[in-house]
Amino acid sequence: MVEVIPIQNAAHGANLCGIDLNKTITPSLMKSLTDALYEHRVIIIKDQKLTKARYLEFGRLWGTPIPHVLDHMRMPGYPELLAVGNTEEKDNSSDIRNGAALWHTDQSYERQPASATMLYSILVPSIGGQTKLADMSAAYDALDDKTKEKIDSLEVAHLYGAGKLLDDEFKANPLKTRDQVNRIPSCYHPLVLRHPVTGRKSLYATGQSSFAIRGMEETEARELLWKLKLHAIQDRFVYSHSYEVGDLAIFDTLSTMHSAVPIEKANANDARTKRLLWRISVRGLPLIYKNPGKVSKTNASN
Repeated sequence: MVEVIPIQNAAHGANLCGIDLNKTITPSLMKSLTDALYEHRVIIIKDQKLTKARYLEFGRLWGTPIPHVLDHMRMPGYPELLAVGNTEEKDNSSDIRNGAALWHTDQSYERQPASATMLYSILVPSIGGQTKLADMSAAYDALDDKTKEKIDSLEVAHLYGAGKLLDDEFKANPLKTRDQVNRIPSCYHPLVLRHPVTGRKSLYATGQSSFAIRGMEETEARELLWKLKLHAIQDRFVYSHSYEVGDLAIFDTLSTMHSAVPIEKANANDARTKRLLWRISVRGLPLIYKNPGKVSKTNASN
């Protein structure tokens, strides 16, 4: 039986215990997981021991995994997975290891954005490396009626790395090739998104990729997006997750925005400085909403 424990003194989020994702994932279990996610926006499935293959198999139950545009960061043999951290020499330049230390929404710069992201914790540093998650549904709900009326029908232009940053934010991981740039031209998304499952409204993706609003003068648009970003990342809307090894964090990217807490360069002789997360982002609805019978066929991998 799944035990859903709301995180104490947190803006949102829940820990899920009593689950072994190496066992058969039944429709009933999957429905419990999706219900918990859409109620709490962020769920942490504790104490997992997964291979890459099994992790990806589980990820496919949530939607279609997305090979990241930063193809040089994909995992060999598993293009849908990213290794996020500072364990390799190539990861130890500041712009790489802290390329997610800015408020962002995964794949908001693509025409078909991510609907969920999951991060599986392999190594945890002593200092830094948390993930901060803003509840964009609660942030929308807290707006005054006049602001809601103004923004409800607006469309925002998104482009990788084009949004305005806070002084303590890092730039997004840099695009390395012309092909990467060409694969993600600017696109538009609603500023207020109605969730396809719950129907609840949320502010959407006011972080690193948002830079203009259709039909609005540039200065006014940037000021509005900046105001909404600062509103959404107030402490009252943010939960900061400190990982333990074996944590599998899943967040609803249609109703959250997130930022990594910076980490220092890893010391080869000190495991306490190293951070490693396996990341999967998916598009579309969980399989349970499209083909419930197929979920039960997902059995433990040998």
